[in-house]
Amino acid sequence: MKARNKKTISKILKLKDSRKKELELEVKMAADKVDEEESKLNTLQDNYEETLRYFNEKNDSGSLDIHNINSYYDFFSRINGKIDAQKKVHDRCQTELSSLKNSLVNAHKEKKMYELLTDKAIKDDKRENALSEQKDADFTAISRRIK
Repeated sequence: MKARNKKTISKILKLKDSRKKELELEVKMAADKVDEEESKLNTLQDNYEETLRYFNEKNDSGSLDIHNINSYYDFFSRINGKIDAQKKVHDRCQTELSSLKNSLVNAHKEKKMYELLTDKAIKDDKRENALSEQKDADFTAISRRIK
């Protein structure tokens, strides 16, 4: 294989490796973002459940008046909306993470493909060099016999 082709493959391999490393960082950041959004969602859900338990205790004891019940209803409505919105954010982050993971897998495959091409080019060069050396040796041996 020509030196020019080897250089081209080598440059492409470096680019593929760089892209793979970039994707690894992006996947790590996306995974951190998913964890962060999941933590926010869990906090909202825990807050909702804790307030619901407190509401049920107060309601069972009969110590809530209409204004308190109305306040709790407003709170539960708002927090349900926040939970739904947070679930959407979390789902979007998970979808993005999944997409990035697929891109990373493809980047690994592409890098491996170019590594194989590089290895093949090296083997071809070695074979061509060995063949050339054998031809030179054969020519030298034939030249000696003719003299």
